[in-house]
Amino acid sequence: MTNRKSTKRALRGSVMAMVLCLAMLVGATFAWFTDTASTGVNKIQAGNLDIELQYATKWDANGVPTKWENAEGKTLPFLVNGGIPAEGTQILWEPGCTYMLPELRVVNKGNLAVKYKVAITGINGSAKLNNVIDWTINDADINLTEMQLKAGEEGAAFTIKGHMQESAGNDYMNESIDGIAITVYATQDTVESDSFNNTYDENATYPVVNVTELKEALTNGGVVAVTEDIQTNNIEDTAAARIVISQPTTLNLEKKIITPDNMGNNNTNFCALIIDADTTINAGENGGIDTGVNGGYGINVRKGATVTINDGYYYGGGTAVQVQEGTLVINGGTFACEPYSNPTYGYNFLINCVDSAYKNGTAKVIINGGTFVNFDPSNCTAEGAHTNFVADGYKVVSETHGTDTWYTVVKG
Repeated sequence: MTNRKSTKRALRGSVMAMVLCLAMLVGATFAWFTDTASTGVNKIQAGNLDIELQYATKWDANGVPTKWENAEGKTLPFLVNGGIPAEGTQILWEPGCTYMLPELRVVNKGNLAVKYKVAITGINGSAKLNNVIDWTINDADINLTEMQLKAGEEGAAFTIKGHMQESAGNDYMNESIDGIAITVYATQDTVESDSFNNTYDENATYPVVNVTELKEALTNGGVVAVTEDIQTNNIEDTAAARIVISQPTTLNLEKKIITPDNMGNNNTNFCALIIDADTTINAGENGGIDTGVNGGYGINVRKGATVTINDGYYYGGGTAVQVQEGTLVINGGTFACEPYSNPTYGYNFLINCVDSAYKNGTAKVIINGGTFVNFDPSNCTAEGAHTNFVADGYKVVSETHGTDTWYTVVKG
């Protein structure tokens, strides 16, 4: 009997222990064998495009440059008798004379291959006098020939000369020009490869140098970059003098296109920029269009083009942007105008469509952003009372700046 009781007690104890173990297992987390594997990835380093224009300051007995210095920010003298003249020396030009600058060269200081062009820019003063001076590079006409440099490579030396034509008569006495600059325009070259090939930057474009190049670039389309203010000379009231975008274009305005005063008097050439093909304008803080005093319109959209404006500053005479036929989309930027003298019109046509085209739907304006000076794009009279150019889902916030009111379009 005693043995049976002991056995039962032992069995009860075992059962209790098993129950306790099971209870503990119910709340436990099972462990599994695990492992991880990882590898490093090379540092991502952006390339550096950096060129330097240098000029010769010393020569050997054979006239070969032996010392070069950075020309950036310097005012280079014309050489006299093969050397740099003493400071303050006045050089007077006369018919038949030829003066040359010290030899120049371009050095690629970056780690990317570049292609580049050399141009004479910034000429101010007497355009009349400049017309009788023939500029050459290495005794050849300046034609913006493209050249290439690998990373760290030094370009060949070149010489710029100015020759005053023998036919220049008394009319050119006492005339002067200044502000002459030698400018190198560089962009990426198709040398470095990405994961696939070396053609990823084949469409890299040069910034335009002057109004002639601007007109040519906009005629051809593609990507066009304005990196310096371009003072246009299209005051002439003819169709040929117009600046027209005639092919699909991306226009990057880091600086401004500036037209002459009084273009507002013209009947044929009265717009800073005419857009006849789909165009996207990307502008920086200092980029845009300025038509000055009594100026023409800033932009005129024609021929069904869709024009998208992303940022920048746009100033026109009475109208910053007009849509004759097409669609204008504004995502950002500041728009202002010189008001019409008639107070009935004033600022009311800052953004405008040709009335008949707006009514039949062939001229449209869609505003998703931007600031408009003294013009409420959600409630204006450009196309009749209470005209609303603001896209659905957006609203206008107004703010007083002195005597002006700024209307900014925001998401709302």
